[in-house]
Amino acid sequence: MSHKKAVCAFTLIELLVVIAIIAILAAILFPVFAQAREKARQITCVSNLKQIGLGVLQYTQDYDGVVPATNTPGESYEASYIVAARLQPYLKSFGIFKCPDSTMSMGTAQAAQHDNGSGDYMSDPATIGLPASAVGTAKYYNDVYPPTDYKFNPSFYGQQPPRSLDSKDICSAANTSLAIDWPPIGNTWPGTDWWKTHGGPAAGRHSNGSSIMFADGHAHWYSFSTIYPGGNDSPRSDQWNYWGFWWGSQKFGGSEPNDGTFASVNGCH
Repeated sequence: MSHKKAVCAFTLIELLVVIAIIAILAAILFPVFAQAREKARQITCVSNLKQIGLGVLQYTQDYDGVVPATNTPGESYEASYIVAARLQPYLKSFGIFKCPDSTMSMGTAQAAQHDNGSGDYMSDPATIGLPASAVGTAKYYNDVYPPTDYKFNPSFYGQQPPRSLDSKDICSAANTSLAIDWPPIGNTWPGTDWWKTHGGPAAGRHSNGSSIMFADGHAHWYSFSTIYPGGNDSPRSDQWNYWGFWWGSQKFGGSEPNDGTFASVNGCH
């Protein structure tokens, strides 16, 4: 007497149901995984800025409270990669100035300035108190100047030498932004079309927001609506680069008048 083994097989309908279930699970889980990866990159970015903030505080202890200069006295333009180079003795890291979401190997600070048609834009580092270039001519990045994705607040560089951390213009160091993940908005200089063709974010690199480092050394992520309450980077008293100064907002996303009338109320010197 022979015994036949039972054969277990799926019908076409059953296979289609299994495939559909797998597809539904993938559609649910993949965005979650992507959000988790982005959150990790956001945390890394905040950590970078915290470490840079500690480097700035160490630098200012050696230079009477003054933040790192961008160039020689008398020249007021702001170049964040020069600041990054001046911080190297304290941080000893180029990678710390790179946002993990940036796609520009040279750094957004260098790329925006160079590719906007500025030509040979970099100062010879040896002429501004930095080490001489090892390749003879200062390159865009990875020589003396670190690839830099963080912009130092131009409000500190409206005068030469730059403002110190104990400047009377500052109401609160803990509320005064010193650097931001660049660009925090897609229509900032050199313009919307430029950033669109160079992979720039429309509203911050990290989940519609950006990481900001403050003058007391701490860093935090803020939503785009907090960084730019007006929706763009036209001059306002409440956007990120005015926070903490007497002429700007004393609360994040605030809307105080741009005339200093609130300065004494908000604890300025």
